[in-house]
Amino acid sequence: MKAIAVSHKGKRDINQDLILEYTSIDGSYLFAVIDGMGGYESGEIAAKIVGENIETYLSTVGTIDAFHIQKAINKSNLALRQQKTESSESMGATIGGVIFKGSSVSYFWVGDVKIFHFRNKKILFESIPHGLVNDLVENGSITEPSQLSKYRHVVTRSIQGDIKTSQAEIDSNTFQDNTDLLFVCSDGVHDLFESLQLENLLNQVESPLMLQAELESRLKIEASDNFTFGIITSNALEI
Repeated sequence: MKAIAVSHKGKRDINQDLILEYTSIDGSYLFAVIDGMGGYESGEIAAKIVGENIETYLSTVGTIDAFHIQKAINKSNLALRQQKTESSESMGATIGGVIFKGSSVSYFWVGDVKIFHFRNKKILFESIPHGLVNDLVENGSITEPSQLSKYRHVVTRSIQGDIKTSQAEIDSNTFQDNTDLLFVCSDGVHDLFESLQLENLLNQVESPLMLQAELESRLKIEASDNFTFGIITSNALEI
């Protein structure tokens, strides 16, 4: 499995996003995007704590699966709780990623990092962010589009020391070589590019590398936030 990954501070002073890649002894492969939350450097610190603790936990087990990714998230959750106690700073992170094992792929997410699975350049799966907007729309509290922006970036699940709000949502599917493409991104990307726009781009470019170049070029101009994304296919680095 191969990934093309881009992480950029956008128009912010600091990049609080982080990319995590890990391959286990049995060949299971993980790709994740971590989006730090907090004040001037707190989000960057939180993302690093989460990434380091997930990788440390996974290094002690021989595989990556739904059970172990939740255990790894729990470990990072405890580490963040300790850091917040020691520093008295508000910090946290959201995470989203994919786990490849043979011909299967598992999606996991806590918060608003999004996962898109395309097959033959058509959307097959799209994760639903753990956000206040989705909750309010679902229960009918929001009916006017103008109300969405106020709550757009309020997440209802994150890794910030509370075990109850850091439970990962997990789903799975098959992965087909040569037809499938996974796209994982922070909100700095999916605020500007939703599934339809990504589908259109996929049908305009000839390779994953061209998709990466087109997205990066446009995001450097249009994105106001940090932006991070990963493109994962069986042959992502082929031109």
